Amino acid sequence: MALSTSVTTIREAWFQLHGVMCIYKPTKISWNQLRNTLASNICRDINQLEETAPRKCVKIEPIQPDNQLDGELVAPTNYSVITTTNLTDHKLVRGPAIQIDDLKLRPANKVGYHVSGVLVVGVNRGNRNIHNLNLGRPTSVYHVKSEFGIATDTHWDDGKVWEKTTYAHITKPKLDRVLSSIQASNQKNLFHYCGVDSSSQTAYDLASKGLLRPAVRGPVVVYGIKCVHFEPPDFTLEIHCINENEEYFSALIHDLGLALKTTAVCKQLRCIRYGCFTVEDALLRKYWSLKYLPDHMSHCHTKLQSLPHTKPELQVYEQPSLKQVEKT
Repeated sequence: MALSTSVTTIREAWFQLHGVMCIYKPTKISWNQLRNTLASNICRDINQLEETAPRKCVKIEPIQPDNQLDGELVAPTNYSVITTTNLTDHKLVRGPAIQIDDLKLRPANKVGYHVSGVLVVGVNRGNRNIHNLNLGRPTSVYHVKSEFGIATDTHWDDGKVWEKTTYAHITKPKLDRVLSSIQASNQKNLFHYCGVDSSSQTAYDLASKGLLRPAVRGPVVVYGIKCVHFEPPDFTLEIHCINENEEYFSALIHDLGLALKTTAVCKQLRCIRYGCFTVEDALLRKYWSLKYLPDHMSHCHTKLQSLPHTKPELQVYEQPSLKQVEKT
């Protein structure tokens, strides 16, 4: 449930701040830094709302008679009821109403330090929706900008340069052939992870059901890879995958350069889609505030409700045997 735009008090805003948001993560920023920025913006805006009146504290005190002697214990016959302000609700006593640690933020796709793009985050009870979304094992789509001709110690363009090579012999058809072989080997290994032969009837029955999705966090599986921009030394790959991480992409580009008898490094890694969420749904950093989050969370809630129910086809992940590896 998203925050209603008619909310005016802190208490109303807090009890309705549950849902899923899709934000655009800048590059070279960690998840902890992003979480602190997002949480501090929400706390800053929500603490500026109108505060509810402090609760009343009722005290019942005995009324002692005036003619009571010193040291004499006399049971009181009358009592007075006094209503005072509960100081525990006072701002000067309790401090800010909402603090950063009060917000429970959880990422659905924990992207790396060098990655920018789509990041789906759950807020408070919206983390349940994040859990249900990840149960369907959604695929991710990345645009990987790379450069031929150099090799670094980190496989990224900002690392220490180890080697420079020529790349004039590389053509688009040669690159496409290597990418096709990478995609074919990944699709073949997907059946090995399931424990079935890729040429068997069982493999055909699994493939006829649709996209195979591993049920556990296993190795990276590339469903599709193609070159969307080729202008040597720069080129851009579009990769559809699951269980990915930024170390895999940098190593993939490095191995791709070696397969083409040259070297290559990553320049930019951008996530353009995660499941049903795309770049068009992501909020830029300047919109990470309570003013824009309510309508955005309602939009994300609508997209999640319209998703068809999917489940992983590969229920058990099995390492391929040595015989299967030798055959491949």
